[in-house]
Amino acid sequence: MTGLDAVELVLSTAGKPLTAEAITVEMLAQHYWQTTGKTPAATINARLAVDIKSKGANSKFQRTGPNLFALRAWGLPEYIREIQKSKKNQPTPATPVIEPELASQITQHNKTILQQLKARLHSIPPAEFEKLIGNLLIALGFEEVEVTGYSNDGGIDVRGTLVVGEVIKTRMAVQVKRWQKNVQAPTVQQVRGSLGTHDQGLIITTSDFSTGAREEAERANAIPVALMSGIQLVKLLAEHNIGIRRAKYDLLQLDEFESNGESIV
Repeated sequence: MTGLDAVELVLSTAGKPLTAEAITVEMLAQHYWQTTGKTPAATINARLAVDIKSKGANSKFQRTGPNLFALRAWGLPEYIREIQKSKKNQPTPATPVIEPELASQITQHNKTILQQLKARLHSIPPAEFEKLIGNLLIALGFEEVEVTGYSNDGGIDVRGTLVVGEVIKTRMAVQVKRWQKNVQAPTVQQVRGSLGTHDQGLIITTSDFSTGAREEAERANAIPVALMSGIQLVKLLAEHNIGIRRAKYDLLQLDEFESNGESIV
């Protein structure tokens, strides 16, 4: 039984909307689902969110409130946030034409914010930084995400499993480096040596990687180790609204007056 099958069974039995936490407690209590992760509710929440977002009205599930899930077959009112996301057959407003100078100012502002976010990553406590990386992995679709930074796990800070189509599972062992200097080849070798039989490695740094580190990560006849630089990290954080918030403003532009061909005296 897959995780979502177990969710459907729990909701069918309950007959009412439940939070991800309540669903997970019942799934585990009834042995419908098993996991070794330390944040199973976050995993179920993420899987439901991805299923609803990707399938829309074809999903078996729906939100009926903040962190409250139900079966779509019940016909309950949709949570307003999802209604706004799924509105169809509505006139598409004309795309505002932004003046080049304003567009340049927005681009420069966003670039500055990303730089400030990158700098802030160096000031937060280590445990909070590793938790942030765990949240990013969940947003990217990983399950069974576990922060292991203080468990003497061979230098591995976060572990997670990337599931594709509920069939392909890739276990990822992640080491995070809040460094100002570039990560060198020996670090890549250390991570590779800490990997289990079926693990894939990933190094996430707030800086960058030396040429030697990149060559070592892709060395032939060795387990590949994925690399994520500081620039890539902050872009992904921004993309998934982690550590930033998006401000929206009304942009006024002139429109044509309509007189229906009649003279206005």
